[in-house]
Amino acid sequence: MRNRILLYLHYNRFGELADYVPYQLEKIRPIFDRVFFITNSELSPENIARLKNNQLIDDFLIHENDGGYDFKAWSDTMNMIGFDKLAEYDSVTIMNDTCFGPVYDFAPTFEEFDKNAEVDFWGLTNNRAQDIRAHWDPSTPIHLPNHIQSYFVSYKQNMVKSEAFKNFWKEIKIFDHVLHIIVEYETKMTKYFEDAGFKSDCVFNTLETPWSPLEMPTHDFSVFALPELMRRKFPFLKIRAFTNLAKNIFTPAVIDVLERNTDYPVQYIVDHMTFADYPDREYMLPRKTIAIKGLPETEPILKAKVGIHLHVFYEDLLEEFVAKFDKYVGDYDLYLTTDTEEKKAKILELSSGNTHLKEVLVTGNVGRDVLPWQLIHDRLDQYDYAGHFHTKKSAFSAWIIGETWREHIMDSLIAPAKHLFEVMDKTPKVGLIIPDVPVFFNSHHGPTYYSEKELWKYMVDLWEAMGFGGSGDYRSFQEQESYVMSYGTMLWYRPAALKSLLALDIKDQIPAEPLPFTSILHAFERIIVYTAWANGFDFRIAENNPQTGFIVNRSSNRMLMEASSDLNFYSTKGAFVIFLKTLRRLVKKKLGLKIED
Repeated sequence: MRNRILLYLHYNRFGELADYVPYQLEKIRPIFDRVFFITNSELSPENIARLKNNQLIDDFLIHENDGGYDFKAWSDTMNMIGFDKLAEYDSVTIMNDTCFGPVYDFAPTFEEFDKNAEVDFWGLTNNRAQDIRAHWDPSTPIHLPNHIQSYFVSYKQNMVKSEAFKNFWKEIKIFDHVLHIIVEYETKMTKYFEDAGFKSDCVFNTLETPWSPLEMPTHDFSVFALPELMRRKFPFLKIRAFTNLAKNIFTPAVIDVLERNTDYPVQYIVDHMTFADYPDREYMLPRKTIAIKGLPETEPILKAKVGIHLHVFYEDLLEEFVAKFDKYVGDYDLYLTTDTEEKKAKILELSSGNTHLKEVLVTGNVGRDVLPWQLIHDRLDQYDYAGHFHTKKSAFSAWIIGETWREHIMDSLIAPAKHLFEVMDKTPKVGLIIPDVPVFFNSHHGPTYYSEKELWKYMVDLWEAMGFGGSGDYRSFQEQESYVMSYGTMLWYRPAALKSLLALDIKDQIPAEPLPFTSILHAFERIIVYTAWANGFDFRIAENNPQTGFIVNRSSNRMLMEASSDLNFYSTKGAFVIFLKTLRRLVKKKLGLKIED
């Protein structure tokens, strides 16, 4: 009769139980007769109950991560169970939660290795020998032998009964860096047991597979060869592969193959990598999009408290917005801002009898809709969901741009409002819903790389002002060629998601009108999604006007042609700055003044 035990190690820096973990345990549970779940995180009672009540685990242990990382946790668990007791099992398997999967059925693979008398222990992948230099002694190279990677290793009974097994796992030392663990245990383990006379193998023996530095930065196939793993129908995919290959052109295709050829819920990958990596990777965006035109006609019944801020610069558009709110939002409270007392009087006249209206505040004509939003945001803290809108027109562009822009946002955000709130109800991590790119910018193109680069310094200033990205803070902000943003800063949000941004004082940094295209207000617009992420919230995109790939391709090529003017502008600007600096140095030298480097 078969008798197998799995020692499964969990770690999550947020103390959460990501959905891919219960799914993984559910799928591999039939392979094992006892699952011992060990966590180096403080899991909530609700998450522990989720594991136990669904019979995904038999034993549970909270293990303090005291410098031994995975190996110390496995060692302590083995000592707790007892090596004599472990020797009663047909196999002892160690595994951690650093992989997604199984994406293909793993049971046949396990059975095949179980029956192979020529193999005493085996893993999923291995890594070949190499020399490294460690930070504790960079002058002395350290040789790492060929080794099975430790995220999954299964030992058969004859090996577990051996003194070699007991001696290796009896006592694992504590180190101050994970590289020590890799050097002392992971990379030495395979050779140690092979020298003791045991034979090993792997599901994917990468030692026999050629690799090119042009295709992979190192020979770690588990991390840098996602397409090859998919070709081989490999059962588990390393989480670190999706971090290292986040911007790889093949990663969206990997997700597509997973979606078409497997039953694996790729949303688990997207949800976990949003916080394990970054929130706006290209492979994620289709899975963060709500198809507005595909929503059911029947509106959900919701009990959420909704507060809306509308900045009214063009009072002739007030009634249009209010009519939309009344028709689609349901019960809500309305807070209005405007720039002059005269407009306030007109607004109050137009709002006579509006039972939703709570306040009209005059904020002045500085900061467009952003500064008024900041001045009134504390009123919205009491609501489950808040909306920020403004009477959009394009004063410096063609009339049709502003008109389609405003209507697109109304169609994307206001008309399906109750359905969008339902999404937020069902997914507490979603703290933000933005409209998709307005139709004009979808078929033309959005901001170019050169203008985005000019905004980076403002974005960094905002990020640091919110207290993000300090030493040891995972919430580092990444400069990119473009950003996921709510064009025009209109959106639905949970107040907690944006509180840190809305509380900033940026009034003195706002330039006079007409605004340049690279101002702090434009940086504010681009940083909203990432602020929500830094505060622990995800986002969704309300898609209204999907475009074909042909339109997107034409738009991209049009951008390349038109960007040449941007390039010339910024190159000329840079040359002019250099000229001024050189001239200043010459003048100072002529006057005998100190020249600063």
